[in-house]
Amino acid sequence: MNERYQRLVRLVEEEASDNFRSAFHYDEDGWSALYVREDLATPDLQRVVPALAQRAREEEPLVREQDYEGLGPQRASISLHAEAVLIHFREGESAGVAVTLDKDVARNLADFVARCEGILAATDD
Repeated sequence: MNERYQRLVRLVEEEASDNFRSAFHYDEDGWSALYVREDLATPDLQRVVPALAQRAREEEPLVREQDYEGLGPQRASISLHAEAVLIHFREGESAGVAVTLDKDVARNLADFVARCEGILAATDD
């Protein structure tokens, strides 16, 4: 795991503690788990992640900057589910990172997303 992803995992562990569910990196060649909480590390999860990574590669922002500049570029997408929050950080056309957290951490997401972005924007040491 590269240094940026290690720092991201450490930040999420510090901020979300036991509410950190998982983190995955994907690119055009496949995907890799950066972190999976023990109770979620199941064969079922391994079965569904490739399809989730493919959908993440194909995801198009709801608002593109060239369509409407008033919002600025998309920084991350957040989806709230019954049991979890998913934060998706794009890292180019077909790469990115998805982080899942227990639903209780949906408070103060804007600050949390900004701190994660700072880590992802850094160059590897």
